[in-house]
Amino acid sequence: MKQMREWKSYKQLHKALRRRGYKGEFRKISMTRWRNSTNTLANMALPNSWFDEIGLINLGTYKTGTLSFYYER
Repeated sequence: MKQMREWKSYKQLHKALRRRGYKGEFRKISMTRWRNSTNTLANMALPNSWFDEIGLINLGTYKTGTLSFYYER
C-alpha cells in the first residue's frame, strides 16, 4: 500500500506493469484505498522478488513455535 500511495496515480502503476513486461489495457484503480493493495494489478507490479530486492524480511520463513508451546501447558 505504501508503494501505491507513492505512485499517487494509476498511471504510475501501469508504467510499472509495462516495465515488467505486461502488455494490454489495464483498468483504473484508486491508489489511496487499502483494499486495492490486494488487487491483481498491484500483485503483478510488486511481486515477492521486488520485496527481496529492497531488503525486506519475509516473516513467512520464520517458525517460532511460541504459541504452540504456550498452549501445550
